[in-house]
Amino acid sequence: MTSPTIRAATASDLNRIKDIAVAAEMFTPQEVEFFDDMLHGALDGSLDGHHWLVAGSDSKSVVGAAQFAPEPFADRMWNLYFIAVDPAHQGLGIGSALMAHAEADLRGRGEEITRTLVVETSSTDQYARTRQFYLGLGYDEEARIRQFYGPDDDKVVFWKSLVP
Repeated sequence: MTSPTIRAATASDLNRIKDIAVAAEMFTPQEVEFFDDMLHGALDGSLDGHHWLVAGSDSKSVVGAAQFAPEPFADRMWNLYFIAVDPAHQGLGIGSALMAHAEADLRGRGEEITRTLVVETSSTDQYARTRQFYLGLGYDEEARIRQFYGPDDDKVVFWKSLVP
C-alpha cells in the first residue's frame, strides 16, 4: 500500500473498526460493543472533543483506525484511546500515518488547545511491537503502573510534547 487515505470516521465505518480491533486481538467481540457509544458520541458531539480517524487504500476501504480525545482535568493534554491496523496490513506504515495525522490535527489546534499526547498500552509480550512503535515515533516511556490490567500485565504510559 502506498500512502493511505486518512479521513474522519463515519457511522458506516463502525463495524469495520470493531472487526479490526478483534482481528488485532485487542478486544473480544463482546468487548468492542462499547465502540458503538464511543463512535456515535464523537459523531453527535455528546463526547466533546473525541475524534475518530480511519485509514485505507481509498476513501471507502478501512484497514486502520484511531481515536483521540482531550484528557479531562488536565492542561491541554490529549489521550490516544485507540489505534489498530488490520493484521494483514501491519508493517506498511498505516499506524504511523494515523499517528502523524492525529498529531498534525492536534498541533493545528494551537498551543492554547494542545500541549501533549499520551498513549497507554500493556506490558505483555503481545504488545512488545506496539511499545517499540511508540518509541520509534518519538514517544517517551513515562510511567508503568504495575499489574494494572491484571497479574503480570502493567500499564505502560508514553507521552510526547506536541508544542515546539
